[in-house]
Amino acid sequence: MDGAKAVTLADLEHAKDKIMMGSERKSAVISDESRRLTAFHEGGHALMAIHTEGALPVHKATIVPRGMSLGMVAQLPDKDETSISRKQMLARLDVCMGGRVAEELIFGENEVTSGASSDLQQATNLARAMVTKYGMSRNVGLVTHNYDDNGKSMSTETRLLIEEEVKQFLERAYNNAKTILTVNSKELHALANALLEHETLSGSQIKALLDQVNSQQKQQQQQQMVTTQSTSQ
Repeated sequence: MDGAKAVTLADLEHAKDKIMMGSERKSAVISDESRRLTAFHEGGHALMAIHTEGALPVHKATIVPRGMSLGMVAQLPDKDETSISRKQMLARLDVCMGGRVAEELIFGENEVTSGASSDLQQATNLARAMVTKYGMSRNVGLVTHNYDDNGKSMSTETRLLIEEEVKQFLERAYNNAKTILTVNSKELHALANALLEHETLSGSQIKALLDQVNSQQKQQQQQQMVTTQSTSQ
């Protein structure tokens, strides 16, 4: 279609995104406020993936609308995966919460949007699987429970216990995301502004940006220390 003589990696990347999320909605009219919120939302996901041990590396982040989505953070493993550890699952929960928490921290609780609904659904499904399929809840134990039969195979007490454990997993992930994004608020602002400017950033570009932010922050701290010492003298 482009008249090229060979298929490049960029063509494959474009095809993958189109299949997974749909075609780019180039004609979509997105308000500046919505773009800004999306940039911080996706920036929150990306930063959680970078700062959470066990999370998959960030492949790219974008705020280009595709299908029903206004943006996306793609993560890819370094090698083939045959199974997932408890640490990796907990990391996935933390990353899922990053978008919603970023919205809260930047815009306030009353301005959070429905954009995190798929994140919350994904996190809930994973947390429930950890409790009911993988035996990763101490209170429920090393047992499996079937959720596909509308709860007929378990008592009301067991179902309540499972839901309480799921809620605790999600609350833990939410608190982790809030702590990490609060500590790294300068990185969040820098990443969101870069997304607003470029729309799509690769994993290496994000890493270079964060390294630059941290370097500038260290220089400012050193200057402040020198100023403080001079003043005290």
